Amino acid sequence: MKPQKGIICLSIFTIIIFSFVAIAGPAAADEGALSCGKAYMGVGYGYHDIDMETDFTRRTNGMITEESSFKNSYNTHRGSLFMGYTLPWDQYYLSGQVGVNVFDAEFELSAGSSQFTNALNHAFSMDLIPGFYFYKQLSVFAKLGLVYGDFDFVKSSPTSTTYDVSEYLFGGTLGVGLAYDITPRITVKLGYEQTWYEDTEINATQGTKNDKTIVEPGMETFFLILQYYFK
Repeated sequence: MKPQKGIICLSIFTIIIFSFVAIAGPAAADEGALSCGKAYMGVGYGYHDIDMETDFTRRTNGMITEESSFKNSYNTHRGSLFMGYTLPWDQYYLSGQVGVNVFDAEFELSAGSSQFTNALNHAFSMDLIPGFYFYKQLSVFAKLGLVYGDFDFVKSSPTSTTYDVSEYLFGGTLGVGLAYDITPRITVKLGYEQTWYEDTEINATQGTKNDKTIVEPGMETFFLILQYYFK
């Protein structure tokens, strides 16, 4: 997906989130069921297992001479910074938030004379988070979101095709977790989520060889969040 298309999708999702806050908040307040909404910001830590599903096809003089499929996996950590708005409704709440995630690792793989390096540098996120208080300050929540990640895909080789591609990929996130209100202003969250990114196609040519590599990244994450509510 081109960067412009991803930006348009994320912008539409932002409008949906904040339109809901603007419309649902006053309407529910008139019925007396909704407490005042609260803005918040937070920081988070995540531990990821990232998978790179890869399909490789080589054509020589226009004929397919090699095909293979494989999956590379690696672990990485992330730091997160986000802000959002929560609408409480009796025992329920709904939050909309935007954030940025920064990752700290890259994956390297050697195959014959070729060296592959894949990395997710950072990702922007937008999430809807519905929750339910089932015991005092303890609640369970779900997470539905969109992500827009900055990836690097590099292949170096003295005898085969090479490429060096940086691309933003669009994806979706589903997650669940538990939240505990330490104080009325401070909440800690622990959760699990899965993220699926769109695939990207990389073409490289050397002489009569044309290689097509399709990579589809995905990840599962355990995360810890500390959240602060403003007045």
